[in-house]
Amino acid sequence: MLYGVRQRAVRCSARRHGSWPADSRKIDSMHSRTVLLLAVLGVPMAMKAVSDAPLDRATLRDLKSVNVIIDPLDPELVKQGLTQEILQTRIEDRLRDAGIGLDKSAKEFVGLRIMQVRAQRGPYALCLSIGVYQPVLLVRDKNLKTATQTWEVETILLSDPKVLSRESLNSVTELADRLVAAYRSVNPK
Repeated sequence: MLYGVRQRAVRCSARRHGSWPADSRKIDSMHSRTVLLLAVLGVPMAMKAVSDAPLDRATLRDLKSVNVIIDPLDPELVKQGLTQEILQTRIEDRLRDAGIGLDKSAKEFVGLRIMQVRAQRGPYALCLSIGVYQPVLLVRDKNLKTATQTWEVETILLSDPKVLSRESLNSVTELADRLVAAYRSVNPK
């Protein structure tokens, strides 16, 4: 409590002497947005385990077909015109055009995850991540089967709400094209 009183006193004193902006709410809002943006950018980097390195690309060798799964979208993104169906169609079209087989029953799948944050108003900050998930067996226990991410790329998008849907689809296309390039690098024709 005392800290809050002291902080207000410093602000009042600074305003009187001309060293504090008349509207400190703008600075507080800008500070909040900066912290929010840094948090969005930092979380994916801190969680980095899989990438587009040569070893990760090698896990795509001889991959015959994949399923495409889109993680559930935040309702705010749906309001802006993004749907799981649109995103899935975009990825499937890119993979099909590249000659990568699509199979709804395949155990291997391409997954798209979109995380978003937005202050009360202003642009959306999105982290879009596309990865390939494949079944794996543990060396120490051959009876334990699971699926894990073996390849991934991601991008960050900062977009005005008016163009969010279009720019998100452009980013998904870019990510899908990066997957195609990685696949072709270990599966030459």
